[in-house]
Amino acid sequence: MIRKITNQALPYGWGSRTLIPDYFGISATGSPMAEIWFGTHPGSMTSDLEQAERSVLDLRDGKPLSFLLKILAADSALSIQVHPSKARAEAGFARENAAGISLGAAHRNYKDDNHKPEMIVALTDFQALAGFKTEQQIRELLEDIRSYPAAPELHEAAALWSKLLDESLESLIAHLLTNRGEFGRSGVALAALAEFDGRFELAAKLEKLEKIYPGDPGILVALLMNQLSLSAGEALFLPAGIVHAYLSGLGIEIMASSDNVLRGGLTPKHIDVAELLDVVSFEGGPIDLVRQQKVAEGLIEFKTPVDDFVLYRVEPSATHLLADVSLGNAAIAICTAGEVAISNSLGERQVLARGEAAYISADARLTTFAGAGTLFVGVGRD
Repeated sequence: MIRKITNQALPYGWGSRTLIPDYFGISATGSPMAEIWFGTHPGSMTSDLEQAERSVLDLRDGKPLSFLLKILAADSALSIQVHPSKARAEAGFARENAAGISLGAAHRNYKDDNHKPEMIVALTDFQALAGFKTEQQIRELLEDIRSYPAAPELHEAAALWSKLLDESLESLIAHLLTNRGEFGRSGVALAALAEFDGRFELAAKLEKLEKIYPGDPGILVALLMNQLSLSAGEALFLPAGIVHAYLSGLGIEIMASSDNVLRGGLTPKHIDVAELLDVVSFEGGPIDLVRQQKVAEGLIEFKTPVDDFVLYRVEPSATHLLADVSLGNAAIAICTAGEVAISNSLGERQVLARGEAAYISADARLTTFAGAGTLFVGVGRD
């Protein structure tokens, strides 16, 4: 089975109004277009294009996919967040169920019992925060803050932050998140640091967030994190425990099918500091981008250490096609450029243009890709 599928853009406030329409030729809605989901997650169920009353879940006879594929377009920073391990998610979900906390409750941490490793592949220049800097880098940054002449109110605060760092990075983060009311003017001053030193370039992007979330210690937490700039085609993988936030850009995102998010800042949503601190990895250092392996001419696999999904970039051309590819399990394909024809060993065929997506069932053993364009194909664990 090869079926074209469709879904509506989710209007989260951090989303871009232009990136998805401009890149994919999809009509703008007039609201932020943050994410378009392709999968069986109940948070935004994907439908059969020809029969809107049928979902991808229906096409699979009620069996959920193990992954969720998304188009993501960020115009401003998403919340600083982290995802739990599988064991942590199972324990947390069972605990909150036993406590009688509604799945829709604003203070609920675990919406399901699954982990949520995820990967973003940049379609445009993409900015993100991921993981903490090294202790030495953080110490140097705090020393620079202490010497910032235009904001003497930061000097005492930065001295305290340095003492807390002497104990551990966890002590510093715990203090910031549990004393949100004390952050106050520090956030305003930090948001102006771009004028002081080139190393504070990120603060310029946080200045408008300080106006949205005044006194949010997430502004300092962001400065303690690694800033990554992905070029089109590069990918970032985020396993359980790695604190992160996307800042801007357009990408294809794939993740285990879960909605478990623990937030740490730059958000009006619930923050459970104790649970967050138990989940976050405080090991600092640079974050490597995803290794890409050439499987065949025009077929690239993004290598990740999880079995919930595999992501391929498929690029047939006028001079070659990708014939008799064994995907192994059910898949979802999104066309990001040109036109690509998908056919299988059962004689079924669909042609995807830029911005279109398809569900590919596992009942055909082999799949062929032809045309001239680019597909991202997510394959699950059936």
